[in-house]
Amino acid sequence: MRLPDGTEVEVRPLERYDRAELAEGTARLSSNTRYLRFMSPKQDLTPRDLDHLTDIDHHGHEALVAIDLTTREGVAVARYVELAAEPGVVDVAVTVNDAWQGRGLGTLLLLRLLDRAREEGHVTGRGTALAENAASLAMLRRAGFERRSQDGQLVEMERPLAATHRSPTR
Repeated sequence: MRLPDGTEVEVRPLERYDRAELAEGTARLSSNTRYLRFMSPKQDLTPRDLDHLTDIDHHGHEALVAIDLTTREGVAVARYVELAAEPGVVDVAVTVNDAWQGRGLGTLLLLRLLDRAREEGHVTGRGTALAENAASLAMLRRAGFERRSQDGQLVEMERPLAATHRSPTR
């Protein structure tokens, strides 16, 4: 995948064998990036967190990792998980390494993830972010999401995944 600045990254599905790299990559994030991603202070991923984040069936739970072609390190992860109470609706989340933020990687990876969700028959994407997380909310808007609700500091965004819905950023 080519970023707007011309940089290329490899994108592939995240697998169970990526567990150690996922833990290391999360540890490399700034405390603010971890806080905004997990919506609470988080130092490290627990074994239970890692089980959940790497137990991927590539249908109801998908994750894509972007890899720096120079260092071969993972620099971003986008994932969706189908909501148990709402079949066909997936909750999306994107995490981008601090050094890679602001380059369009999150939006492009999210759009690729939404394509995967559509391929798997899902019909709606939802994303939740803290109201203070302007960058994530802007990324969701660039990917075609609109505000669905706000509950205190949590803003929920949503977009249909129908094949006829044209992604604003391609």
